[in-house]
Amino acid sequence: MRVFLRVNELLLTVFIAVSSFSETAKGEALPNPLTLDQALSYATAGHPNLSLADAQLAHAVSRKLQVETINNIDAYIELAPYAAIPSINDDFINDSYARLSVTKTLYDFGYSASLEDSADEDITSQQLLAAATRNKQYIIIMQRYFNVILADLHFAAVDEEMTSLYVKYDKLLERHSLGMISDVVLLEAESIYREAADRRKASEKNQYSSRQRLAIALNKPEDIPADLIRPQLPQLKQTIPELGAILDQALVGNLTITALQHAVRADKAALEASKQEYGPTLLAGLELNKYERQLRGRNDASIGFNLRIPFANGSRTEAKAARFVSELSASQARYDQAKFALRQQLSDLITKLEILKFKRDSDEQRLDSRGLTLDRNRVRYELEMQTTLGNSMARYTEAEWQSAKNDFEVATIWARINTLTGKRLYQQKGN
Repeated sequence: MRVFLRVNELLLTVFIAVSSFSETAKGEALPNPLTLDQALSYATAGHPNLSLADAQLAHAVSRKLQVETINNIDAYIELAPYAAIPSINDDFINDSYARLSVTKTLYDFGYSASLEDSADEDITSQQLLAAATRNKQYIIIMQRYFNVILADLHFAAVDEEMTSLYVKYDKLLERHSLGMISDVVLLEAESIYREAADRRKASEKNQYSSRQRLAIALNKPEDIPADLIRPQLPQLKQTIPELGAILDQALVGNLTITALQHAVRADKAALEASKQEYGPTLLAGLELNKYERQLRGRNDASIGFNLRIPFANGSRTEAKAARFVSELSASQARYDQAKFALRQQLSDLITKLEILKFKRDSDEQRLDSRGLTLDRNRVRYELEMQTTLGNSMARYTEAEWQSAKNDFEVATIWARINTLTGKRLYQQKGN
């Protein structure tokens, strides 16, 4: 009963996930403006990536159900309408019979127990992989949310640049009409302006494509988000950890590493089961018969035990064991590879945080410098000592874009470190 309940629960989960995906277009519209917390809440919605992970988990549970039925009672009714001609009689007589047979495996010397161990380990592995998939979806949504804001900031920067270059070109056009500059100078200014216009058009298109990618990550491909609110990033104030301080935690708590460890155990148990598949079995049996013709040796009922001890199976045990040995070797290699990769990922991320910390200080200094320049030029513009603020504004918006890009990368790296050390970010509130 317990395993049936587990299967039903898992199948219901998969059904809800698939239904959620199919009802995407008709579901509730995305909030406008959209916050990062609201976007991240979709990390547990019925995205196809999550539905696939849930389906694999349900498959593992169904395997456990199949294993638990191996030694269940096997019962059948046999009806045999026969007519026979005895050697002492030339006429047909009724030789029909009916039989009720019930058998039950009492003990298989570890075979089914090993299969159940393997199935249990596989379920645990798939549960952890499903959790890791949700963590990945969380980070994908975070990255794409940030990319939309960066696309808007980049567009603002190139738009200011193009506007500034157009004003410069327009003035040169007027001077050219008065014969004050040559055709070469005018054409060069026009070429520079048109290159900026091309960059502006490409940046404008990227605004839409970044929103489309975010909508797909949110499982809302028909609902393109409009306005996004730039989030506060408490991660910027966190202290960069030492590699040794988090590596041990990651090796113990990392969801993928732990899932692969359980996969190794599942393959070990499967190997043990393969060695017992053609081993001895102890069965109990009950048989009830109804014969139309009574003969010696025919029993109306029988009950007893049956111990089967195979002594030859054509090397099937060795052949199957060899296959499971290779699968175990592969799963062990994947586990070892993942540990190496985890160590390298954490090292790279911490190094990147250190670089970004230095770069962030430079970005803040650049932003402050260009802000002061913008304020100075704004005053001069208001006093009619300067005809345009375009170049200063363009340089300031570019610095703002670069600073935001750095901050968002820091926040994303911290999220990746948290997932690598085993945290389930999709379960946290108020991200």
